[in-house]
Amino acid sequence: MSERGTVDARKCWRKQKRAQHRLSRDMGINCCDTPTQNLVICNAGLVTGFTRQNLEDILRNSCDLVKNYEILMPPGKSYCFVQFPSPEIASRVYGRVNGQVIDGQESPLYLTFSESLPKLEDNSMSPDFPPGLRIIEDFITPEQEIFLLENVHWNEKDSSSELKHRKVKHFGFEFRYDTNRVDPDDPITPIPEVFRFLQKLFKEHHCGEFVYDQLTINRYLPGQGIPPHIDTHSVFEDPILSLSLGSACVMDFKKNEKKIHIPLPPRSLLVMSGESRYAWSHGICPRHSDIVSDDNGITTRQRGTRTSFTFRKVRRGDCQCYFDEYCDTVDKYSKNIDDSVAPGLELSYVHEVYEEISSHFDETRHKQWPNVAKFLESIEPGSFLLDVGCGNGKYLNETPGIFKVGCDRSSGLTGICRKRSFEVFLSDCLQLPFKSNSLDAAISIAVIHHLSTPERRRSAFLEILRVLRPGGRCLIYVWAKEQHRNSKDSTYLRFNPKKNEGSGSRELQKLFQGLALPVHENRTNFSHSDVLVPWKRKGGGEFLRYYHVFEEEEFVELCKGLIESTVERIYYDQGNWCTILKKI
Repeated sequence: MSERGTVDARKCWRKQKRAQHRLSRDMGINCCDTPTQNLVICNAGLVTGFTRQNLEDILRNSCDLVKNYEILMPPGKSYCFVQFPSPEIASRVYGRVNGQVIDGQESPLYLTFSESLPKLEDNSMSPDFPPGLRIIEDFITPEQEIFLLENVHWNEKDSSSELKHRKVKHFGFEFRYDTNRVDPDDPITPIPEVFRFLQKLFKEHHCGEFVYDQLTINRYLPGQGIPPHIDTHSVFEDPILSLSLGSACVMDFKKNEKKIHIPLPPRSLLVMSGESRYAWSHGICPRHSDIVSDDNGITTRQRGTRTSFTFRKVRRGDCQCYFDEYCDTVDKYSKNIDDSVAPGLELSYVHEVYEEISSHFDETRHKQWPNVAKFLESIEPGSFLLDVGCGNGKYLNETPGIFKVGCDRSSGLTGICRKRSFEVFLSDCLQLPFKSNSLDAAISIAVIHHLSTPERRRSAFLEILRVLRPGGRCLIYVWAKEQHRNSKDSTYLRFNPKKNEGSGSRELQKLFQGLALPVHENRTNFSHSDVLVPWKRKGGGEFLRYYHVFEEEEFVELCKGLIESTVERIYYDQGNWCTILKKI
């Protein structure tokens, strides 16, 4: 045997042993080296994009002696099974396929035998829909589908319609991802007449009594999706309609711990009304294939380019739903936070609170966050750094070759900094007392989320950029609404063993001038974007701090919409959305 053959044999053996361990752990299946009638494909399954058709082609093309067999493909696994009429046939297939690169596969397939097969239940597509959800298949004809797609014109060079997850067009009214709202008094280009024939079809299929006046067209390439969300209650009427064109996909619906995966075929209309519209989040996982069921069982289906037409009716007035737990309270219970109330809200529920808790706050803030420290280490020697909202000065510790100065709105916190001999001064982040183009670098860690309107938050970004010299860089952190990401909880959630209990809001707090905001339940997922977060002071007393927690698309849109800078990086770090901007 050649040296290459020896290495390949060892690799096969390692792959087999790993697969045998996984099968024993996951399904209680015992594997063996002695031939049985059951073969395991160790490194190909639904989770790797391997399809039932792929396996059938391999058996047909490589092993024409095989006529009868049964294929089992467990959902969410990187392996699959084939049962043959006898161990002899399984052994022949093993000899022809094991360790070989088969046409259409990028790497060798590794096989082993198993004593039995798992018992699978097809739970990939849930039989029950969320209450109020309808899917009307073949809502339009193939000819109408082609017509609609031909009348959507994408300018590939135009970045204004580019979101992180897809391209988008708005008609009737622009949907603002930074506020999750539309301005009903500021219409834009109306819905094109060539799409108006759909309104007649909506009426024929009893899809609400409205003439829909807002249309969002999204284009998803394979691998793109949209984060889970509930369309803002107070902005749109019930129902919401979404027409799928071009390619099928699976949409995921979730309410509390219940998840339902709904396949959306091409030309189907999704009708979300009642509970499914108001209380269930919906999203599309960014992947290149979906796990689906067909007449032969569970398999994977590759995604193509999908275009969705989402029709809504803009609401004028308060939301009248009965799903208070999920309803945005800005219009239902109070009024919009605008310039008339923002300064008072921030004074009472940010600035005055930090004066009261400054000593206790100092006791809880010591360790620098690793990615912030990494940014500080990247600053060139001789640079001048400003820490906007420096708190107790944990980032003002001496860094060789860099001059650091901090500012904060709290006299209590700046006093703590001065006792540690840090260079600090009192300042509002919206009015920094520096000349334009004068600083080399800046950081603002967990500050801008205390500003209560989109305009004030954007102004804070611009003020930091103003004082930077061309080529200067800044790092900005804000709290994220998404505290659970990539199957991991943020540090904020991790220390609460009951984080999955409750809705994230415990009550509605009436403030002033008709303003009311939900009080967030500490260390739970955020159910609202504008919240009051309790601070419990050692020795007694609770104080409520105002926060605007950012959703991903809102944060991305804000960062990319600043023409004064380029985005070096946007990332998620332990419950925070973060960006590094470079002034141009």
